[in-house]
Formats: sequence, C-alpha cells, structure tokens
Amino acid sequence: MRFNIPTGSEIVTRSMETLLRFPLAMLASFVVTVVSIYLVEMDYTSDIPIALTLSKIALSGSLALLVFTAVRLLGEGLPRLWHLLWTLLALLGVLGYYMILPDSSAGFGADMIPFRHLFLSLLFIMGILWAPFSRSSLSDADYWEYCKKIIFLLMITTLFAIMMILGINGALYVIGELFDFDIDGNRYFQIDIFIVGVFAVGYLLSQIPLHPLESKRSTAPSKIEKFFTKWMLTPLSGLYFVILYAYTAKVLMTLNWPKGILAWLIVAFSMVAILTYLFWTHYTTENHSRWRRWIWLAVLLQTVMLFVAIGMRIAEYSWTESRYMVFVLGVWLAGLSIYFLLFRNPHIKWIFISLSALIAITQFGPQSAYSLSRESQMDRLEGMLTELERYTDREKAPIALRYEVTDSIRYLYRRYKNNTLAVIFPKIHKEFESIEEKKRAHKETMRELNEQNLTIPKEVKKRDIELGKLTSYLPTFISRKLGFEPVARWEYLNPNYNNTTFSRFDGGIRTKGADINELIDIKGYDYMARFSMDGYMYVDGVRLPRAERVAFTTLDMYLLYDKEHILTITEEESSISIDIGQFLNTLIEKHGKKSKQLNRADLTLMAENNHTRVKLELDSIGENFYDGNRSVEFRGMFFIKELK
Repeated sequence: MRFNIPTGSEIVTRSMETLLRFPLAMLASFVVTVVSIYLVEMDYTSDIPIALTLSKIALSGSLALLVFTAVRLLGEGLPRLWHLLWTLLALLGVLGYYMILPDSSAGFGADMIPFRHLFLSLLFIMGILWAPFSRSSLSDADYWEYCKKIIFLLMITTLFAIMMILGINGALYVIGELFDFDIDGNRYFQIDIFIVGVFAVGYLLSQIPLHPLESKRSTAPSKIEKFFTKWMLTPLSGLYFVILYAYTAKVLMTLNWPKGILAWLIVAFSMVAILTYLFWTHYTTENHSRWRRWIWLAVLLQTVMLFVAIGMRIAEYSWTESRYMVFVLGVWLAGLSIYFLLFRNPHIKWIFISLSALIAITQFGPQSAYSLSRESQMDRLEGMLTELERYTDREKAPIALRYEVTDSIRYLYRRYKNNTLAVIFPKIHKEFESIEEKKRAHKETMRELNEQNLTIPKEVKKRDIELGKLTSYLPTFISRKLGFEPVARWEYLNPNYNNTTFSRFDGGIRTKGADINELIDIKGYDYMARFSMDGYMYVDGVRLPRAERVAFTTLDMYLLYDKEHILTITEEESSISIDIGQFLNTLIEKHGKKSKQLNRADLTLMAENNHTRVKLELDSIGENFYDGNRSVEFRGMFFIKELK
C-alpha cells in the first residue's frame, strides 16, 4: 500500500468541498470555537451579561453543529424546496434552544442544562445515522455498512484529536521549559479548543460518505471486525446477561427486591446486546439469524425486571429525570424486542429512528422528563411539608422526615435552581433575595472603603459579621426558616450519632501548621516531628476508630495508633506504648467534659525504654462518639532522644 502525503492544493480542495456541503455546520463549529476561546479569558465570578450571552451561543452552537449536519444529510435525498424548509426549521429550532437557556449564571448551574444537552446531542447523532435513509429501502447489510463508517469515524476522529492535543501541548511545554518561555495555562486550553473545533470537526465532516445511499456491504468483513464481533462483543454480551439472569434468579428465590442501580445496569447491558445484534448483521445465515432473535428475547425478559426495579424507586421517591429516562428506555427496549421478534423482516434503521423520536418526546413539553419530574417532586415535597406542620418543634420531627424534606429541597435546587423553590416558598425566597441584595451592596461598600484606604467604621464591621452569619445557600436558608437544621445523608443513615458528648483540650497557640514566628525548644532531644492523628476510618459509610501506621524516613522507627487508642513507637525490636485514651480520661476526670484551654505542661507525655526517650507535646486532644464508638483525636510535636 502506497502512502501519499496530501498536497496543499488537495487539502484546500477537500476543505472547500466540505465547506460547500456542510456550510451551516462548519459555520456553527467556527462560531463555537471563537466564542469558547474568548470565554477562556473571561472571569466568571459574577453575572457578566456578555459572558452569559457567549455561553448560550457556545452551547446552542455546539448543538447546531449536529443539527445542521443531520438536516443536510436528510435534505440530500429531497427536492431543493424541502431541503430549504428543513434548514429553516433547523435554524428556528436552534434559535428556540438559545432562547430557553437561562439568563443567569445560577441558572446555568442547574443540573438539567447538561442533562438535556447530552440527550439532544444524542438525538441528532442518531439523526446522522438514519437521516439519509428515511425514505430508502436499503438492505440492512448495506445500511449497517454506512452506520459502521460513521461510528468508526467518530472513534477515529476522537483518537486523532486526543493525539494532536497531547502532542501539541507536550511541544509547548517542552518549548517553555527549554527556552524559558512563560506560556499562560489558558493558551493550552485555547489551542485544544481550536484543534477540536476546526481540525477534528473538519475532518469528521469531510469523511462522511458523499453518497450514503450507495453504501454497499464489503464482500467480507475485515479480520479485525470478525475478531471483535465473535470473540469480544458476543462473549461480553453473553457474560452480562448470565450475570443479570443469575441476579434475577436470586431475587425470585430470596424475595429481596432489586436495587435501584439494577435498572441502569439492564439498560447498559441491553445496549451491548443491541450492538452485538448489529455487528452480526453481516453474518446472515439461517442459523445466525435464529441466534440473533434470541438476543431480543433476552432483552424483552430483562425489561420485566427493569420495570420492577425502577417502579419500586418511583413508588418510594416519585419521578426524577433519570428514573423517567430509564422507564422510557425500558419501554423502547420492550417495543423493539417485540418488533424484532414478531416481524419477519424487521429493519435495523428503526432502532435509530425510534430512539431519536423517543428522545425528542422526552425533552420538551408537559410530558418531558423535566416537567414531569419537577411537578412530581414539588407534589412530594408539599406532602412532606404538610406532615412537618404537625410538629410544633420541627427539630423533634422524625429524622427521616427532616432528611427527606432537606433532600427534596436540595434536589429541586440542583436541578432547577431558584425558580422552582420560589414557587413553593415565595415569602422565604423573597426574604432570601433581599438578604442577598444587602450582601451585594455591603460587599460593594467594603470594596470602596478598602480601595480608598479608609478606616472601616464599627457599624460596618458589625454589619459585616451579621451578614456573614447568614447562609448564601438557598436550601439551607429554607430549612432553617422551616424550623430545623438541614439533615445530611450520613446523619440520616446514622441516627445514633451523638455530637453533644464532646471534650477538647488545647495547649497553646500551635496549630497543625507551625507558626513561622514560633521557637520550639528541642534541647535534650535529637529529633522533632509534627504529627496529627484524626482517629477515624470509614467502613460502609460509618466512621470508626482506625489503626494508622506512620513511618519516619530518618530513623528506622514507626508509629502505630490502634483502635484501643494506644500509641506504639517501635524501633527495631523494642517499642514504647502510650495510652492516649487513658490520658484523655484523666484530663476529663480532672477538668470535666468540656472544651478548655490548658497549659502546655498539662498536655505533655513522657515515656522511654532502654533505647529511646519520647516526649509528646500535644497542641490539642479531644474525643467524640459515633454510633457508640469513641474517637480520640490529637495532634502536636514529637521529640525523640536516642539513648546510648
């Protein structure tokens, strides 16, 4: 095989051909590239109108790239008037998407924005796979040949882009190191954006088959494809379904109903099975066709377990976007399975067309994932608020109820930001906005005083302290206005946590990091080290005392802090043990269960053996309890003397 490097004229010719074939897609990519490069230089610490506008342009432009590509492929088989009509509808659709994007940085932080953008991108990627064949009766083998080209093209383009990014970034780093150039970190990101937006997109569009309807199956699949299909994809698909059916059998025997993650696993494994089915398209003997039908039967049977798993989550916690999408994907999998099992000559293009239609239905309108989830979660929260009103002291309400209210408020805030919570809590939200406005005005006052080097008046300092105590996190503000502190998940899972039994003793001004002005007397000792033992470990989300081994690099010595709160210093075959827990007990007996400042001498421990003398000067020591387990924390200075 001859390898020819393309000439400059060939590159220009191919680029012009691609530009003329996909002018709007190339324009969208160029606009997104320029805008993104500019946004890298901007500061997002405040709601800058131009930054928000450019962010909306970048987001809608990235979707427009896929939209215009799919529409162009759809229009190539249609009369010119229909092509223009579809292009106009695409332009209006992109403009509409731009208009529904939020006009504030807080709104852009809502989880639903990337969630919806991801699914819309998937919709139009599917569109690129079926658009040229919407009115074609091309055989499955020939149609799959085109789909494979697009799928492999996406993979190759991604690989090329990564290689170019790593190569050019590496070259820039080497240049900076060798020639002492100070290259701004933003330059790396901007070059990466240019590579993806210009070279990667240009290459991708230039490689899309010029005449998709003329795609023909190769006389024989390549050896790599055969190996991938028969010895990797097929066994993997079989393994996944063995695991799932084994788990299904376990559920039926133990009546221990499935966990929520099972639904997602079934969807993922079903996608692998469908991909296996598609890659077997070129092996169309009677035996292979019969074997392929078993794939759809396996998928259909698993959708039953999927509906059970997701149904239980919906019944318990109501609808969310993710549960809605899993449910809809389950309906899609069941429908496809029935279609491929009952029809004698099913066409694989309906896999992609039906998925595109399904995604479109779930993204906009009252039946969309976001509208249904929002209304469902609002109704659920209002029901819990009604139950909460039964308690005069909201802190005495069951921790499960307080956690569910907290979690629901946070969920609505993460997904939809302030808008939804403003509907449910209009007065509280209005008060919150008023406080935030006062904070912004006060911040501006402080900034002006600092710029003019003026002394800050006492009343301004007092106001600064008062406003600083008020949270800027809306869910926390709402929970407190409802009469209880927000409940974290770990508190809900560990209701026996007791934070009131707390003792802490401090011995001076030392902190975990030594004060640069502090002189430490090590007279009489050879070595000094600073240490900190937090006394905790995590087991299945529960915090427990832990054993920690800390080695000294200078000496052949290490520390071991065990679950009984014994600190052991080991050197060669000798060791020294110090009972930290008992030392704390002695302090508590003398000073009581409280937080108290002690003299340094009161927090000093001494121990020695025939080889080593050790002194511990503690900065602090304290205890806490978690589900009945005592945790002892301490930190300070470690002095070591080697005895001759």
